[in-house]
Amino acid sequence: MKKKIMNNLDLKLLALLFSIILWLIVVNIDDPIKSVQFSGVEVKILNAGELENKGKVYEVLEDTGVVTVTVKGRRSIVEDISKENISAVADMRNLSSMNTLSIVVSSNKYANELDDIKCDTDNVKLNIEDLKKVQKGIFVEVLGEPAEEYILGNLTANLNQIYLEGPASHVDKVASVKAQLQVEGVTNNVSSSIPIRLYDAEGELIDDSRITMNINEVSVTQEILFTKTVPVQYSVSGTPEAGYAATGEISANVNAIEIAGKKSQIDGIGVIQIPATTLNIDGVTADYKAEISLDKYLPNGVILANPTFDGKATVIVEVEKETFITATYSKDDVRFANLPEGRSAEVIVDGNYITNDERDIRIYGLSTILDNVDTDNITIRLDFAAYMRENGMTELTPGIHYLSPEFRIPSGAYVKEDFKVQIRIQ
Repeated sequence: MKKKIMNNLDLKLLALLFSIILWLIVVNIDDPIKSVQFSGVEVKILNAGELENKGKVYEVLEDTGVVTVTVKGRRSIVEDISKENISAVADMRNLSSMNTLSIVVSSNKYANELDDIKCDTDNVKLNIEDLKKVQKGIFVEVLGEPAEEYILGNLTANLNQIYLEGPASHVDKVASVKAQLQVEGVTNNVSSSIPIRLYDAEGELIDDSRITMNINEVSVTQEILFTKTVPVQYSVSGTPEAGYAATGEISANVNAIEIAGKKSQIDGIGVIQIPATTLNIDGVTADYKAEISLDKYLPNGVILANPTFDGKATVIVEVEKETFITATYSKDDVRFANLPEGRSAEVIVDGNYITNDERDIRIYGLSTILDNVDTDNITIRLDFAAYMRENGMTELTPGIHYLSPEFRIPSGAYVKEDFKVQIRIQ
C-alpha cells in the first residue's frame, strides 16, 4: 500500500499544486479581491466628558474629524458593506502631548472577513482651551421713531442678563449682547419677544455655534407716549416785610413745557399750575428767587417729554421798597355813602380830625402805583352802613359819631395814618 502511494509522487504533488492554482484562478475570476472607499465618515470622539470635567473644551482642526475609509476584501463582501457599517472613533483618554488622537476604524459587518480596513488620516488634531462662562447685560436697541407727536416712554424687559458659555477665545470676542425692537410709526405700546444677538467690538454680528446661551430671546414692552406743549402758571402767596410790596411781576425762564403721557389724559391738560404756597414771600425785603422742580406738579402718569430738560425752573418775584407821596384833603373832599333815610350828616371841624384848611396826608405804595394817584383830587368816603355793621348798630342815632375814612386811591396804595372823621348826625 505504501508502495502504491509513493509511486509517481512527483506527479501527484504536481497535480495537487495544479489543482490549487486552478481553484485560486477560478475563485479570483468569480469573486476577486476588491477595495472600496467610503468618504465623509465622521470620527466619533469617545470619553469627551473627561476633558470637560477639567474645564476644557476642544475643537477639531483641519477637517481631521472627517475621514475616508478604505475596506479591502472579496467583492461579494465589500460590495455588501455600506457607509453606515463603518465607524471611526478616537478616545480622549489616549490624548497625546501634541493634542492628537489616534483614529481606529472598523466595520460592524464582515469584520473578520475583510483583508484590510484603514483611513486616510491617522490622527484627529485638536485645539484645546479653557471653557469660559460669562454673564453679560442685554441691551434692548429700539429702532425707528414713533408717529409724529409721540415719543418713547419706559422700556421694560423680563430679563436683562444672559449667560454665555464656550471656548475662551470665542467667548472673548463677544463685546455686546443686543435685542432689537422696531417702533417705526407706532402710536401704541409695543410688546414683543425678540431674538438675542451677539456682536463683536466692531459691532459686527457674531454667528458662532460654539457659544451657547441660556436664553435665546427676551420679552420687552416699549411704552409709547403722546406729547403736548402747555403753559406754566406761577402764583404767589405771603406778604413782604412792612414797607415792602410785590410789584406783581413774576419772571421765569420756563413758561411752557412739553409733557407726555396717555393721549386720553394729556388731552385734558391745558395748563400746569404751580401753587401759590411754592412761592411764599412772607417777610422778604428784596426780589424773591426760587428754583422749582416742575415735574413735582405734573399729574400722575404724566412726565416731561424732553429728555434733555432737567425740569428746573428759576422764578423771580419782584419785591420793592415802598415809597410815599403827599396829598392834601379838606372838609369839602368828604363824601357820604349809605346814609340812612331821615338822617343828615355834618362834618365837625376841629384840629384833631379835620379842618377846612388843607391838610397833608401821606399815601404809601410802590412807585408804579403812586404814579396813578391824583394828589389834587383825593376823595374821602364815609360808609355809614359799614360803620353801623362794625359797631352792631341797627339804627344810626342822632349825635356825634367817629367814622374811619376810605380814601379813593388805586389798589395797592394805602394811608398809614389812623384817624377818624367826627360827624354830627341829625
